[in-house]
Amino acid sequence: MDLNSIINSLTGNSQIAEIAKKFNIDPNKIINVIKEAIPKFLSAMQKNAGTAAGAAALTQALGNHAGQGFGINLEDGKKILEKIFGGNLGSVISSIGQKTSTSNDQVNNILASIAPNLLSVLGKGSSGGNIGNILGSLLGGGSNSGSSAGKAIGGLLGKIFKK
Repeated sequence: MDLNSIINSLTGNSQIAEIAKKFNIDPNKIINVIKEAIPKFLSAMQKNAGTAAGAAALTQALGNHAGQGFGINLEDGKKILEKIFGGNLGSVISSIGQKTSTSNDQVNNILASIAPNLLSVLGKGSSGGNIGNILGSLLGGGSNSGSSAGKAIGGLLGKIFKK
C-alpha cells in the first residue's frame, strides 16, 4: 500500500462526482480539500496509534471498515472525524478551508464523506500489520512528515487530474 493507491481509491469510483453532486461543490475544490486532508488524517491517526489503547481502537476501526464498499455515509464519517481529530476537528476544518478557499461546512461534508472510505482503504492495506508503522511509512517517517506527505499527495493528484 502506498499513497498513490490510497489516492486512486479515494478519488476513483465516482467518489468525487458523488460528493460534488450531493453537496453542490466544484470537483476541483473537493480534490484540493482531499489533497490537504490526507496528511492531516494520517498524522492524527499515527498520533492516536502512539498508545496501546489508541492503536487497538484504530486497528479495530480499520478492521470494521476493511470490507465496506465505497459511498457516502455522513453519520459514520462524522463519528470517525471526531475519533481521529477529537478536539482539534474545528481547527483542522478551518485550516483546510482557508488553504483551499472552501467553506468550513463544505470541508466538513467532504471529510465526513471520505473518512469511512479512507478507513476502508487503510484497513484493506494494513493486513494485520502494525498500524503505527504503516502510517509512519506513508508519512515518510520524518519530523516534517505531514508536509512531505502533502507534497507527495499533491504531486500524485496533479498527475491523476492534470489541472
